[in-house]
Amino acid sequence: MADDSSDPSGPGDVQGPSPRRRVFDYPRSNRRGLRRWLPSFKHLLTLVLLALSAGFAVVGLVYAITPVPHMVNAQARQESNVWYWSDGTEITRTGATNRQAVPLSAIPIDVQHAVLAAEDRSFYSNAGVSITGTVRALLRNLAGGGGGLQGGSTITQQYVKNVYLTQEQTLGRKFKEAIISVKLDRTVSKDEILTGYLNSVYFGRGAYGIEAAAQAYYGIDVGQLTVEQGAYLAVLLNAPSANDVRNAGDATRRRVLGRWNYVLDGMVKEKWLTPEQRAGTVFPEPIDPRPAANLAGVNGYLVEMAKRYLLDRKVVDEARLDAGGYAITTTFDKQKTEALYQTVQDQLAQSLDPNRAADAGVRVAAASVEPGTGRIVAVYGGPNYVKQFVNDATRRDVQVGSTFKPFVLAAGLRDGVQDADGKRTRITTRTVYNGNDNVVMRYPNGKPVLQNGAPWQPGNEDGVSYGQITLARAMDKSVNTVYTQLGMDVGPDRVVRAAVDAGLATTTPGLQPIPSVSLGTSTPSALDMASAYATFAAAGKHRDAYPVDKLSRGGDPIDLPEHGAKDAYDSQQADAVTQVLRGVVDGGTGARAQALNRPAAGKTGTTDDNRSAWFVGYTPDLATSMGMFREDARTHAFLSMAGVAGLPRVDGGNLPTRMWTTYMRAALAGQKATDFPDDTTGGLGGPDTSLVPPSTTPPTTPASGAPPTPTPQPTGTRPTTPAPPTATIGGGQTTRPPTRPSTSVVPPSTPNTPATTAP
Repeated sequence: MADDSSDPSGPGDVQGPSPRRRVFDYPRSNRRGLRRWLPSFKHLLTLVLLALSAGFAVVGLVYAITPVPHMVNAQARQESNVWYWSDGTEITRTGATNRQAVPLSAIPIDVQHAVLAAEDRSFYSNAGVSITGTVRALLRNLAGGGGGLQGGSTITQQYVKNVYLTQEQTLGRKFKEAIISVKLDRTVSKDEILTGYLNSVYFGRGAYGIEAAAQAYYGIDVGQLTVEQGAYLAVLLNAPSANDVRNAGDATRRRVLGRWNYVLDGMVKEKWLTPEQRAGTVFPEPIDPRPAANLAGVNGYLVEMAKRYLLDRKVVDEARLDAGGYAITTTFDKQKTEALYQTVQDQLAQSLDPNRAADAGVRVAAASVEPGTGRIVAVYGGPNYVKQFVNDATRRDVQVGSTFKPFVLAAGLRDGVQDADGKRTRITTRTVYNGNDNVVMRYPNGKPVLQNGAPWQPGNEDGVSYGQITLARAMDKSVNTVYTQLGMDVGPDRVVRAAVDAGLATTTPGLQPIPSVSLGTSTPSALDMASAYATFAAAGKHRDAYPVDKLSRGGDPIDLPEHGAKDAYDSQQADAVTQVLRGVVDGGTGARAQALNRPAAGKTGTTDDNRSAWFVGYTPDLATSMGMFREDARTHAFLSMAGVAGLPRVDGGNLPTRMWTTYMRAALAGQKATDFPDDTTGGLGGPDTSLVPPSTTPPTTPASGAPPTPTPQPTGTRPTTPAPPTATIGGGQTTRPPTRPSTSVVPPSTPNTPATTAP
């Protein structure tokens, strides 16, 4: 019998038409839950294709209706910037266009290739835009790269932006730039675009175009540029001022040299330069900048500081700022700036003899900052910006010596000192240390600090020994042995942190957690020091120093960075430091500052071989640093100031303190004298019973090998009789507190060779 089960039309079956299955149907078992509401793959593909079609249609429409502009933008026409004193009166104007157009045939082919290697190696083959570069830049921005829209532009796009559009960093502007670039590339030859680009792009130093750049950086016509010089000018296109090696530190120079090598290597890769030619290249040092006449005297220093501030904080683009049209109101006080300039010029004229060899190359760095606000009210960067473009007030290569000691004290008062067990103990300004000359520096664990394999024994100035002495009195006399050992007990890393919190830059050369840092071997600028001491004057609150109060363009104000206060120290710690520094003026190495005839605090400093001398001080209203050094005009090497002004040596207590006092008297003239706050130190300025044993306790020798524990001196008031005007007291080393074995916060690595500091 046949099996009917396999016959679809067998007996008993009622067959109807089979239902038609829809294209996007899935079995019910696969479309349950959330998947029931999700579109299928074919749906998604259809939507994507529709979106792409619409996108291409929109791009095509925009491309069709977007013309290549016939007029250059306002930036390319240039305007002047107006720089104002804090009272609204004009300092000077800048922004005149420095541009001379040249034909492409006048530009050496090696220079053209260097620019292409740096900015757009596919220039002659691309369609005016770089899709990969634009996408890469877009992804970086979507990922939160910060600092505005990222790069990725071809030379054609850069040319369009510079000549036809604006510098604003928006997606809309970038889209319009790309459209115009494609159209321009289809209607204008590549050589015409490259010519326009090289004649319009900004190279820094106020130079627009390759001819002006050749003159600004090498003092020659563009046709005389070598391949090495052309490669350096190409490097400038990325960040003109930041890549100017004549105004840069070692780190910046290394970065610029790396970029220069990248350009030359790119030329070899593109076969524009042979490996043999590349092997013989040497970096071409540019000439010093030649400031415009309207920046003569102090003007250039003030304008450059304000400009650098705006650029570093990305308030405005460099090319746009140099294009002009801005009104910049600075924080510089005209009366105080003139008083500072006149003080330095008069004092140097009175003290220096042009016929005395020792007086050649003497320079002064000075700055004034308002405590509590951070406003920079005056600087002395040099006698004339046109003749000396380096701003001595902001350079970071001069050691500050014993003016660094207040940061060591502040670190000790804030963080305490460490013993062999790692326990931290509170100290006060009356804690007693061994102030003798040539005491071996020790780590808190009792082990000696080694230098070149031998125990480190930094000496006091003139080899003076002070015996057991309080931290306050050791500051008065600038005792090196006391403050070096205090720095070891606190921990050099905490000393560095205290200095940075006060206002020194983390990038300050020499500001490293090594034992010698407490001697002032680092090189903060005069402005850094004035800003940091202003923190003590403001009861421990720090505000970054700044030179610009207002910025506007076309009458429209532009937002500036906020200047919020940071708590570097609490008021008790800061006021305790102020009390100690008042003692330096009342009866220590800064006694000449008493002639100010108003409450003042400060610290002197003199470095190894008398290469620099400082006085940094403050009243409740104004903090000012005054530094003096000597430099070889040819090699820029620092020279000893022994014999300057006919003195055996120039220490911080004589010429720098005299200039500081004379200037501060003029700067504060007519202003009511204000006193520092009453004692709010909470015992930080009083006797330290936790570390100093009772007077009946005999001296003991700790097991760690530390110096014997002495009988403390009485903790009475400091002498108020000023030191003799001609006296020079040593600059102080330190030993650790006499009854406590020490432990270190830094590893016992060999310290750098220190400079011996003096008052």
